[in-house]
Amino acid sequence: MRPNLQNLPQKNQQAKPKIEHEHKRTKTMLRFIEHSLNSYFQIPARGSTIATELRAGSASFFTMSYLLFVNPQILAKCGVSHDNAVLATALSSAASSAIAGLGGNLPFGLAPGIGLSAYFAYGLVTNELVTLEDCWSMCFISGLVLGLLVLTGITNWIMAVVPSSVKLGLVVGMGLLIAMIGLCSVDLVVGNEDTLVKMGDLNTLPVQLCMAGLVLVGTLAHWQVPGGILMSILGLTLASWHVLDEYPTRFVDLPEWHLDKGNVNLLILWDASKAHVVYPAIATFVCICIFDMSGVMFGLSTLANLMEETTGSAAPNVPNAQWGFYGSVAGTLIAAAIGSTPIICTVECAAGIKEGGRTGLTAVVISLYFLLSIFLAPVLGAVPAEATAPILIVVGCMMMSESGKIKWDRMSEAIPAFLTVIMMPLTYSITNGILFGLVLSGAFYITTGQFITDIKAKLGNSREKKTGEKTTLLDSPPPFDLTISSSVNETATIESEPILWYLSNV
Repeated sequence: MRPNLQNLPQKNQQAKPKIEHEHKRTKTMLRFIEHSLNSYFQIPARGSTIATELRAGSASFFTMSYLLFVNPQILAKCGVSHDNAVLATALSSAASSAIAGLGGNLPFGLAPGIGLSAYFAYGLVTNELVTLEDCWSMCFISGLVLGLLVLTGITNWIMAVVPSSVKLGLVVGMGLLIAMIGLCSVDLVVGNEDTLVKMGDLNTLPVQLCMAGLVLVGTLAHWQVPGGILMSILGLTLASWHVLDEYPTRFVDLPEWHLDKGNVNLLILWDASKAHVVYPAIATFVCICIFDMSGVMFGLSTLANLMEETTGSAAPNVPNAQWGFYGSVAGTLIAAAIGSTPIICTVECAAGIKEGGRTGLTAVVISLYFLLSIFLAPVLGAVPAEATAPILIVVGCMMMSESGKIKWDRMSEAIPAFLTVIMMPLTYSITNGILFGLVLSGAFYITTGQFITDIKAKLGNSREKKTGEKTTLLDSPPPFDLTISSSVNETATIESEPILWYLSNV
């Protein structure tokens, strides 16, 4: 039977308006989505675009994706099944990142802290101080305590009282730590019994790919190529797969998860036989979360130029920092309930900020990737360390710029800042660097007499309020020079204010 060709033009004419209508409807929907995202996340106001945020979220996730495999490996040491650990890590990271992005418009990715996981597995469970279920209960309780501290504003107060020298040293120290992680991940820096560390074998493929990737990332950054970091990660991954002939054999997998019994038992707080372990462990989890979250959010916000200026002489604040803590609280509660460790903000998402991420859309993209990773674990696990190591080194290099803002000529600020910087890469801990910086800052606050100056200022202000007249504080003492001669005939002059003068005028 021959087709009726006369009806074809008529049918095409009838179909054309439908196609145009669908096309117009699709464009309208896309414009609505674009407008909604720009409005909600304030993307244009922060100098970014939707495409940039998507790239930034991708770069952050691929840089921090190793946590999906390292964390389960650590938890396996204390008897947690691999599938359970992967699923718990992915779900808790996705929830916490989404809360930080949607609630606080912060471009930060949150995930289990490797240091906390190591303390969980090796310091508590493997040493048989507590059972696995007890340890998850302590993690859950620490999440509740952290949530209470956030609601009462204590975490904001802690972030506000940290001296500016320690905050600046924090950014620089994080940069060194990030670079150290990258160098060690490809064995460019290895351990040594005599000198602690030494240079690794330069003839290995991971080292050579890392150095080539470093040149590639630096060149793309120099020419300001959009998506340079993500392009570098994908390019180095494909190069490694091709050279080693180690392409993934599977791309999609569904992990099996089962929970034999509840992980959380709040009655552990009333178990006197375990109190000597339970309460110090909870305090450790809470303190590390606070200091890590505070430090990393400050460093990343500084890197992204998101800091909010405050009135007076107070240091700038991280915008909506409480939402970062809310994300940590929610993620920690979820993680403890289904089988993972406390959640913190990760330094690796600095790669996304370098890519241009400035809003919570970056964090939402990271969250979606974590959800997808539940099914794409095989291919994500095949991303080699040499593909992400150059990114970490470049980001660490960028964070060095904050060192120029430290007042190196004032020893009371320079020494705490330096210890903050140097202790982070040498002890592999952000918390250690912050603690050393805070302790030394407190010591210098007393020994330099600054606390007396502050007391006098407050007393003077109170007198002014009572009498309504302006009172004059005692004149400052003339500074004296402490000159130190060096071997190259140079001199260093340190201006100081004698403590005895203060004590004699109180």
